[in-house]
Amino acid sequence: MSGILIRPMLESDLDQVMANENAAYEFPWTRGIFESNLKRHYAIVAADSRTQQLLGHALLSRVLDEAHVLNIAVAPKGQRRGIGRAMLEDILEHAREHDCLEAFLEVRESNRPAFTLYHSFGFNEIGVRKNYYPAKGGKEDAILLACAL
Repeated sequence: MSGILIRPMLESDLDQVMANENAAYEFPWTRGIFESNLKRHYAIVAADSRTQQLLGHALLSRVLDEAHVLNIAVAPKGQRRGIGRAMLEDILEHAREHDCLEAFLEVRESNRPAFTLYHSFGFNEIGVRKNYYPAKGGKEDAILLACAL
């Protein structure tokens, strides 16, 4: 993907990461969650190679031979440019390089664009977490997805 650089997330990126997270999600992660996860997990950003502006971020945890996609977000101004796909490719390749055999994630039941992306990578539904996500007027189910690496 031309014009986009994927690189490790740095603590100095957190202001831009938070701006993108808040723009992308109605119920975003907090800065504290990012600070904690940045130190413990594989975290990347997607930056415009010309302006260095961050357009997306992703985090992946690994436990033994399993990987868990914790967060993928693309700023609204970067959506539909293949940035989410490029970040997912990167973190899944990282998982493979570290001998993970399977990857898991949760996605909001209403997030159809994400379902389409994840299915294109071979993720399949394996379960439901009832009332997992906060939503306007209550809670929303999370669909559990898994794929073999």
